[in-house]
Amino acid sequence: MVMGHTLDAVLKDSARETTGMLVYWSFRAVTAPLFLFVAGWAFATTVGRTGASGVPLLRRYLPRVGLLLFWGYFLRWPGWGLDSLFAGKLEVWRHFLAFDALHGVAGALLMGSLVLAVVRGPVGRVAALSGLALAVPLVAPWVRAAVSGGGWPLALEQALAGRTSSFPLFPWSAYFLVGGVTGLVLAGVRRVPHWLVLLGAGTGLLGLVSLWGGHPRFGDVTLVLWRLGLVAVVAGLAMRLPARLDGLLGPVGRASLWVYVAHLPLAYGWSTFPGLASRLGRSQDVLPALGLALSVLAICLGVTLPLKKRYGLWSKRSSGARGSGVAAASPGSPRPREP
Repeated sequence: MVMGHTLDAVLKDSARETTGMLVYWSFRAVTAPLFLFVAGWAFATTVGRTGASGVPLLRRYLPRVGLLLFWGYFLRWPGWGLDSLFAGKLEVWRHFLAFDALHGVAGALLMGSLVLAVVRGPVGRVAALSGLALAVPLVAPWVRAAVSGGGWPLALEQALAGRTSSFPLFPWSAYFLVGGVTGLVLAGVRRVPHWLVLLGAGTGLLGLVSLWGGHPRFGDVTLVLWRLGLVAVVAGLAMRLPARLDGLLGPVGRASLWVYVAHLPLAYGWSTFPGLASRLGRSQDVLPALGLALSVLAICLGVTLPLKKRYGLWSKRSSGARGSGVAAASPGSPRPREP
C-alpha cells in the first residue's frame, strides 16, 4: 500500500503505460480489498478466541471504531481551505467527510461488532456475517441511487455511497465481512491445511466469475467476487511463506495503522503540508519512483516501529499499575504476579 500510493503520487504518465507498470497496476487493485479482508479476519479470529459477546464485545471494539474514524478524518483535514469549510462550502465538506480505507475499516468493524455482539455460536455467526456480506454488494446499486437522490446528511451519504468516497461501506464493507467469515470458518478447520482452503476457494471464485461471463467490473457482485478470488489466492500463497518470517514481519503488521497514518502525508501531503504529489508531481521514471517509494516505506518503518514499541511498553506499565492499584485497594485480594 505504501509503495502503491507513492508510485501513484510521483510516477510520470508515460511510465504508467509501460507493460510492467500496467501489470503492477492490475495487481495493485487487490491491495485495498486485502487490507479490509485481513482486518476482518483478525477481528473475527480474536473474537472467537476470547469468546466475547454482548456489551463486553462492544466495549472492546467501539473505542477502536472511534480511533479509526478519528485518524481517517484527521488525514483528510482541509487546512488549505478552512475559510471555505467554516463557510459551509459543499466541495470542501465533501472532501473532509469522504470515506477512505480507515473509515471503511471503522464502519465495517462497527457492523461486524454489532452482529457478533448479538449472535452467539460459530454457526450462527458465520451465517449472519455471510448473509450480510452477500447483501452488501447486492443492494449497493440501490443504496447509491437512494443517496444520489439527495436529502441525506452529508456524513451519512459519504459513508454509505458518497461520490467522492474511495471506500464507501457499499460495497467495500463486504471484503471485511468475508474476512470475518474466513476467520470463523478456518478456526474450525482441523484436517485440511488452511492455505489449501484459501487457494481452493479463491480459484473457485475466479472460475465462477469467468463462467458467469462478462467483464468482472460488470456489476458490484461480480467485481467483489473477482477481487475476493484474487485476495484468497494471495492469502493462501502468503501462508506458504516460511514461518520464520513471522517474527520479522509480525511487528510490521502490528504497526500497520501507524505506518498507514505516517505514509499518507509523505506521499500526498496533509493540511497545508505538501507531500511528494505536490513537490514532485507525476515527474519520475520507474526506477527513481521505486527508489522514492522504498524511501517512504523505510522512513515510515524507521519512525513508527520504535514508537509502537515504546507505546506498547508504556501501555503494559500503565495496565500493570492500574492492576496493582486495584489489588491493593481490594481487601484480601491476592498480590499481583511479578512480570
